[in-house]
Amino acid sequence: MQCFRRCLLVFLALLALGLGASAGVALLLAPWLSEGDVPVRSSAIAVLGGDPSRALEAADLYHRGYAPRIFLSAPEREPKQRRLDSVGVVAPRDEELMRQALAVRGVPDGAIALLGRNLESTADEARALAAKFGSDQTLLVVTSPFHARRARMILRSVLPGERFRVIGSRYEPLPVAWWRDRESARNVVLEIAKLAFFLARGNFQT
Repeated sequence: MQCFRRCLLVFLALLALGLGASAGVALLLAPWLSEGDVPVRSSAIAVLGGDPSRALEAADLYHRGYAPRIFLSAPEREPKQRRLDSVGVVAPRDEELMRQALAVRGVPDGAIALLGRNLESTADEARALAAKFGSDQTLLVVTSPFHARRARMILRSVLPGERFRVIGSRYEPLPVAWWRDRESARNVVLEIAKLAFFLARGNFQT
């Protein structure tokens, strides 16, 4: 009986330690994923595909004089969007919504260009950036906070680190207690899976 009680106490102690460690990791996860760079004067701003509201951050950077041009990623349409497209129900493309957001924020159309069309992943966007910008040009890359760390890793695999800085959009909040918000929880869990896939040398290519 004494052995059983001792084993039970040890088990409960280990369980408490495990739960405490898990809680600590969860609290550190959002700041770790969203660690961004300080913006500096650059050749251009590039907005990665995803949430069109990222364009609002790009507009702020433009008006603060960090870069004279903004390049928008035109991601490939999702299957659910293509199904509607096929019957004539055409929702606005992400790049069109970003153009509208930039226009509302006073960015002239002449300062906006496309990075590339039908880009399927961050890896595709990184390659498009490498092809479009020379080695003497620098970039501010705008993305979602939860995507900032992985975006930096992927960009570094294609571009030298000193050529770009990753900026997490302030218009997409990522709370420290991310598990209490449904959208944040979904984004973080999916991002961890994608990060693990990338570290296992996946590349999200077709």
